[in-house]
Amino acid sequence: MMSHEARMYGALKRRRAIHVAKAFAIGSITIAAINTSGCKRPAASDSGDDKKEEHASLVKTCISEVHSIESTVMAQGTIVAAQGAIVHVAAVTPGRIAEVLVREGDLIQPGQIVARIDNKPQQMQAVSAAAALTVSKTQANQTELSAEAVAADQDNSVRIARLNYEAALQDRDTGVELAQTSLQAAETDFDKTKAGARPQEIAQAVHTTAQALATRNRAQIELDRSRLLYDKGVVAKRQLEDAVTALDVAIAVLGSAQQQESLLRVGARAEDLKAAQLRVTFAQQTLKQARLTGDAKVAQAKAALRQADQAQLQVEAKKSEAQAARQTVTQKQADYASASELAKYSELRSSIGGIVTKRTLNSGDYADTTTPILEVTDNRALNLVGYLPADQGELVRTGFAARVRTADSPGTIFYGSVLSVGQVDPQTNLMSVRVALSAPKGKLRTGQFASVEIVTTVHPQAVSVPKQAIINRDGHSVVYQFGNDGVAHRIAITVASEQAGMVEVSTGLKAGTKLIILGQYELSEGAKVEEEKAEADKKEAGKGDAESAGKKK
Repeated sequence: MMSHEARMYGALKRRRAIHVAKAFAIGSITIAAINTSGCKRPAASDSGDDKKEEHASLVKTCISEVHSIESTVMAQGTIVAAQGAIVHVAAVTPGRIAEVLVREGDLIQPGQIVARIDNKPQQMQAVSAAAALTVSKTQANQTELSAEAVAADQDNSVRIARLNYEAALQDRDTGVELAQTSLQAAETDFDKTKAGARPQEIAQAVHTTAQALATRNRAQIELDRSRLLYDKGVVAKRQLEDAVTALDVAIAVLGSAQQQESLLRVGARAEDLKAAQLRVTFAQQTLKQARLTGDAKVAQAKAALRQADQAQLQVEAKKSEAQAARQTVTQKQADYASASELAKYSELRSSIGGIVTKRTLNSGDYADTTTPILEVTDNRALNLVGYLPADQGELVRTGFAARVRTADSPGTIFYGSVLSVGQVDPQTNLMSVRVALSAPKGKLRTGQFASVEIVTTVHPQAVSVPKQAIINRDGHSVVYQFGNDGVAHRIAITVASEQAGMVEVSTGLKAGTKLIILGQYELSEGAKVEEEKAEADKKEAGKGDAESAGKKK
């Protein structure tokens, strides 16, 4: 099969042959016209140089430009369902299939009911679980109330026991303090009684007796004077009586002072000392008894407080029972929710939309949880799994853009991106690549053979030329420049990527260079070239020649 360049070269040779034939025909007509008009052929040049002038090769040209060129690798593969795009619908709980609502090939929507399972056993379980939940809630409420009551009683008992303990401490301290005060008073009185009167007290008593004696003597003198004056009738009888009374009082005071002085001089009696000693002994016993009684009451109150504190263990036990009851309620709630959900699971739904690709069970069959009833494939989520050589696969990374073509739709490009890159198979030296596709509905289907073009790099400012402008000379890539002097100049280049018939030139060429795109295979360095005119230019040139011939006629 001929290459594109060979076909282009053959077409160019045919066009040149036609061009030469046309030129020969025009020359023959011109010679005939000259002979008819009697014109003569010009004489040969005096120089005698009959060397034929070199003929310029007719070529087509193009301009090297700056384009965005992509480096790509190619892989072949098969269209498959995307990961997670295939769902197997199975029974959540074992049971008899009541009905299957879809068939193979049916198109279904996400969440659509596809089958129903007989759920009477699950409904009965839900009713039983609801009753058990009600009982557990009642028990939990009673246990919580009991725990709250025990906790309240314990708090009150502790508070009262603490108050009693504090009161016992205070009563003991107060009783001991009073007993100590009484003891100190008794001991002081005993010491005072035992020691007798002090010299100062005796001296004071003597002084008091002397004053009382002086008072009596003065009262006696006053009485005598009052009696004398009464006898003379100078004073009234009332004044005499007052003087008598004053004397009696002074005599009594004098007797009392003398007795007190006498007592102070004699000292305490044995009976008084014994009574004082008894009072001290009684005060000591009272103090001892106050201490014993107070300590006993404090110990009793402390024991009651400790007992009240220990009742906290019962409170904790009741709280644990209440917590266990609440956990039981939670468990029963879970059982009821599970039973209710299982009853709801009688309606089997597809989690995705797509096509029913398999139906393995029918109405009346027994379905377990491991055997799928239906298989649903989402035909809108497709992947291409392809294989490419390891050296090319190493250039591919996740997320690279990709273009996919199929034989069924050769003119359509499906776009996607690299989803994952596999490991090298040591036997085939190939790497697998998975490409995620976003395809129009119905244009792609699983099982189709396809090719994928993966973009590895993008050069936005690449100097590029048409592929047919590049030829091979001695194992090197070269292009021919159409010089301003009408001469072909060979340029060695280094090619890189190719995209849509355009080749990136990495070295040897600048943008804006005029290159020969057709006719360069038979050229050599320095060959004369002539640019072939476009069809529109040829028509304009032919029209101009016709107008010139008409004017000459």
